[in-house]
Amino acid sequence: MSEEQPRIREGFPGQRSVVLPRPVVAAWLDSDPLWGLVPSDVGHYPRAQWHFVERPEGIPQAVMIYCTDGEGWARIGETSLRVRPGQILLTPPEVGHAYGAHGAAPWTIYWVHLAGPKTAALARTLKIESGPPIWSPGPDPAIPPLFEKIMTVLGHGYTPDNLLSASMTLGQLVTHLVVTRHRQTHQDDNLDFRIDRVIEMMRGNLSKSLRVADLSAAASLSPSHFCAVFRKRTGFSSLDFFNRLKMQRACFLLDTTDLSIKAIAAELGFDDPLYFSRSFRRVHECSPAQYRAIRKG
Repeated sequence: MSEEQPRIREGFPGQRSVVLPRPVVAAWLDSDPLWGLVPSDVGHYPRAQWHFVERPEGIPQAVMIYCTDGEGWARIGETSLRVRPGQILLTPPEVGHAYGAHGAAPWTIYWVHLAGPKTAALARTLKIESGPPIWSPGPDPAIPPLFEKIMTVLGHGYTPDNLLSASMTLGQLVTHLVVTRHRQTHQDDNLDFRIDRVIEMMRGNLSKSLRVADLSAAASLSPSHFCAVFRKRTGFSSLDFFNRLKMQRACFLLDTTDLSIKAIAAELGFDDPLYFSRSFRRVHECSPAQYRAIRKG
């Protein structure tokens, strides 16, 4: 960006933004909010010509910018970046930064400042902590409505209900970005699709016993590769996950039918009711009979 160009922080035609009073943000965070991220500022800048922001010392909040059109630039610490349409830029809290619009093709952006105890973990959650703080979810039509909802809710005031709604919508936004990031990471080999196919196979065979060889064949992977991939995706071994699906079904049958525990065990492929009960206790920390006696409303 040349020195001759104007530098404008805000005041663009058609811009919208909501900034919460800092005492409101502090009080909300002190109230132990349900979600550990709060949108303290949010906005939309269309074709923000000569947009320029510089914070040499950083700010306590993380700043997330989603570029939908045009181009921009950023400097995070010593790292210089070019920001294109469909990209997310994340500036970490307390890190010096500057960003702005490209002179010839100024960007259109949605942006939000994120406050709260989870801001430091955001880059790690989005898996950009070890590289440039930018990635490309692409021109995703699901992203702008979430920014719009945060603006709309906070634009109606900062009652506790509005703050909760805005915070949870921000949670939806972060969750959507995490899921998108995860899918992009593995889209080349389509491993997610294969694991989903195996889980659907499990759901359709809860009355049977399945071996690792059966599951790995359904995923078209070697047993060792399948076991490693499945654990990485789900946090459980494949057979443990299958057993937990059975126990989930057992809970449903205990809640909604008068079937005996022996009959439920048989329906889920257990020849030995005692082994079924031990498996149930390992997952739910109570016996099937104790679970059935719980009044769940």
